Amino acid sequence: MKIWRWKHMGLAIASALTCQVAISACTPGQPVNQAAPSAETAEAIDATGTAAACDPMDSQVPLQPATDIELPFERFNFRPTAVEATDSTLTFKGSRYSFTFCKGDRTWGVAALEPEPSEEEDYAAYFAALSDPAYQTVTSQDQPYQARVRLDAAWVDEEPASDNDLEQVIFELIKPGDSQPTAQVLYTNTDIIERELGVSAGVPTITGTAVTADALWWSIGFEQSEGASGIATVVQYQLESNQIVLWQPSELGSAQITDLALTTANDETILWLGTQFAGEGNPYLPAKGLVAYRPDDDSLESYTVANSPLIGAIPTRLWSEGENLWAATANGVCEVDWAAIDTSDSWACWRFTTMVDVPASQDLYASLLAATPMGQFDGDQPVEVLWLADTAISTPDASVRYEISYAPGITIELNRGADYYVSPGDSPEDGYFWWPGGDWSWNGQRFVRPWDQVATNYVGGGPQGIGPDDYSGYNYVVDWQTMRGEIELLSLTPETTEITYYSAWVNGNEFEPWVTVTAATNASLNAANPTEEILAELKQAAR
Repeated sequence: MKIWRWKHMGLAIASALTCQVAISACTPGQPVNQAAPSAETAEAIDATGTAAACDPMDSQVPLQPATDIELPFERFNFRPTAVEATDSTLTFKGSRYSFTFCKGDRTWGVAALEPEPSEEEDYAAYFAALSDPAYQTVTSQDQPYQARVRLDAAWVDEEPASDNDLEQVIFELIKPGDSQPTAQVLYTNTDIIERELGVSAGVPTITGTAVTADALWWSIGFEQSEGASGIATVVQYQLESNQIVLWQPSELGSAQITDLALTTANDETILWLGTQFAGEGNPYLPAKGLVAYRPDDDSLESYTVANSPLIGAIPTRLWSEGENLWAATANGVCEVDWAAIDTSDSWACWRFTTMVDVPASQDLYASLLAATPMGQFDGDQPVEVLWLADTAISTPDASVRYEISYAPGITIELNRGADYYVSPGDSPEDGYFWWPGGDWSWNGQRFVRPWDQVATNYVGGGPQGIGPDDYSGYNYVVDWQTMRGEIELLSLTPETTEITYYSAWVNGNEFEPWVTVTAATNASLNAANPTEEILAELKQAAR
């Protein structure tokens, strides 16, 4: 039993270190993560109902340095974890930066945040909270409701009642006037195994809460790595019927729900869900993007960087105001008329962007570790920073290079082409398609890679781009030709790939980059993905 417990403790520690969720109180009829305007902010609305001008805001701030426990690329952590609203502004706040949208003139402000000091983990308190987590309070019709989700498993108890291997994820709700919770089992480890989603139940959390006139809603997340997983679940408490209802869309499987927002039209409720996966050493991996789930008919639509103007791969915070839905990712923010979300023109998106002034005649390199420059920089305008990496693992920060946008581009041919894997017993249509640029997404013009489409690989040698044929022996410092540069695919066969990547590398020890927000242009989604032809050929061969 002790061996089994400590195995799970290791997983739980990883989850605790990488998962942070912010939940706040709510007022009747409003989602929990959508706070009511204060008396002060109400004054920001003029007599016509138009949002007044905002206080002056900085449009850019210096890129913050890495802390002692961070890797160089973690300076680009723009991931929003909370939304703060007033009548005149919306602020998307993360651990390093906050981005504020002024509703009146539709401009953006940026603020740098002090990183939280690292503290020694109190693991005893953490594990004590696993079996007895705190309740979170929400208010509906001036009545408080307390909710939590917990893991009932032998390994989380210091003195388990039995050696029963059954693990249960349980939702508990204390209603107004009650002293004891009403409990509802969401799923068990047996359910996870039967659905082939994992082998054990990961530690669950409430990731989002919403309140409507007739119901309370909670989205449930869970630890996910080394076999620990869960089932995507939304819990609804219906006020009139006093019933707890579970929604577990089969298409989401074990996708983690990062946040929840609700919209209603013509008596139809739409649940808007942010989704992601996680893995060992990879706390953030793309899943289904932004999901519109309609409980009434159990239908689901997924909006991703590949089929919509969504500006990033993983929506971490969602917000709804009237006709508008906001989706915030580590790459930027989109405002969309949710009733017309399938129309590209209904989206307005902005990117979180890092810029830098590159001195004239600065040497340009074709890859991170290239010894010989390929030329010199001859521009006179700031350029976008795409990545940052050390050039030596033994002496970090001694020499760093930035990957920057480079309009002429660099053309290369790789001795690796496209492949299509079909597992034994699977349909030829259900295989896995791979090519060297598979981590980039087609946006209708080029292949692009948002910040949140780069896996961190903390225990796998670091983030991976396009570079050497075999980099298995490297650790973080690899001669990448591009990590986030836009890609134009020139040719693709099973043997070779020819691309032009629109980036280059510069030595940047003395650089002073800054962070700002730039408007994104909605690319046409009608142009065919150039990999579709070779994919069709590989599928035909698999048949």
